[in-house]
Amino acid sequence: MENKQKRRLIEWGKNALIVLLSLSALYLLGRTQLYAGGDQSGQNLFSSLLSFFPGPEEAEAGQPVGQWTQGSVPRPVRMVILSPQGSAGIQYDNAALDPYFQDLMNPLSDALAGASAPVETTAEAFREALTANVPGVYLDFLGELPLPDLAAWLSGGRSSSGSLTGTARRLLLTTGADGQVLLYYIDAKSGLYYVSQTSGALAERLTRFVENVAPNGAAFAFESGETYASLDPYTLLEGTASPRPGCFSVSNPVTIDTSGSGYGAAFESLVRSLSFQPQSASYLSGQDVVIQEGSERLRVSESGLVTYTAPDLLEDPRYAIQGLSQDPTDWELVGSAWAFVETAFQTASTPLYGEARLYVIGLEELEGGGSAVTFGYQLDGAPVYVGQEGWVARVEITGQAITGFQLQLRSYTYLEEGPQVLPELQATAALEAQGLEGSELMLYYYDDLRSDTVSADWGAF
Repeated sequence: MENKQKRRLIEWGKNALIVLLSLSALYLLGRTQLYAGGDQSGQNLFSSLLSFFPGPEEAEAGQPVGQWTQGSVPRPVRMVILSPQGSAGIQYDNAALDPYFQDLMNPLSDALAGASAPVETTAEAFREALTANVPGVYLDFLGELPLPDLAAWLSGGRSSSGSLTGTARRLLLTTGADGQVLLYYIDAKSGLYYVSQTSGALAERLTRFVENVAPNGAAFAFESGETYASLDPYTLLEGTASPRPGCFSVSNPVTIDTSGSGYGAAFESLVRSLSFQPQSASYLSGQDVVIQEGSERLRVSESGLVTYTAPDLLEDPRYAIQGLSQDPTDWELVGSAWAFVETAFQTASTPLYGEARLYVIGLEELEGGGSAVTFGYQLDGAPVYVGQEGWVARVEITGQAITGFQLQLRSYTYLEEGPQVLPELQATAALEAQGLEGSELMLYYYDDLRSDTVSADWGAF
């Protein structure tokens, strides 16, 4: 048992380091910080970050975890609507983007459901399709999303065609030269480009979708000349002089109240949503509360970190996943983890995370077997880097059950326009000065778990 615990600690350290190594040091330019996400200087980021720190039905124990829900569909953070007149880009504005995605959901669902077997294509073909001046729409979901998961959410449970099994962040639905509608995507794991044919009947629907949209000057870095040649080619540039992203208040929505007989109503609601009972044996461990039921423990920290690891050889798993296959696909794993996190965070009429949204960061295999799905928050399409780990939920699945999780509870509420950040041109120059060529320039929020507000700044990812 001791060796097993040591291996878990080692694995935890490895996973935290992987996240940290995906980001680079904060770049300071005047009042503005350029946050760099990449593997060039992860150790420096680790040191600098450390220097900054001193509802749904209540679940019963053993209740199966659903594979997917229709509650909150994963939504793109940016969209480019393509037409013969030009391109119209939307990003960092969920309120503006949501109505367009709502109108696109049915055509996209039908395209995913009827897509042919994907064929490998090239980056050049993908970029030509992005600039072909024909009806189309480009979507960026920020994280790694299995396409069968997206198809199931959009259609209320109908999976995509059996041949469409990839995991992608970026999709393009566009009209081909012969009038056939094509679905392009970049595989998130391999980086390879693929294209599938879909129903020709979608062409007219796609034309109607784009016909009333006026170009607004947004363009990708690869079509914006030498000035932006150092950026990731799919960085979407708006051409604005100096963006003013929103400022949000932030707090822990489940504080520990020790003044009464329990630990507060919010705490009890959270514990029930996680299939534990507030009346179970509990005790204070430092500033944490530990709920003990038999050999299982649920730990809730004062900072809002919730942790559970199933004991070895647990015969009756608390978080059994109903219908999970013996060799689960990526979409089964991600869908099951999403359903669990969604249920855990939805303990009242509004989600615990307030105006933030979840997105899937990625899926990884665990050293001792099983898989882990990691989730993040986004605010108005900008990712939120939370605490030292960056993610807000990590769900481990082994066999037919969820065997461990960490949830970082944070609630965000829009306050007002935040401070101006650097214009895109100057932010690109700052990125080049750090030697971060090839990175994607993106707004992000950093939540250090201590401040009561967060504002956005540029990051290199």
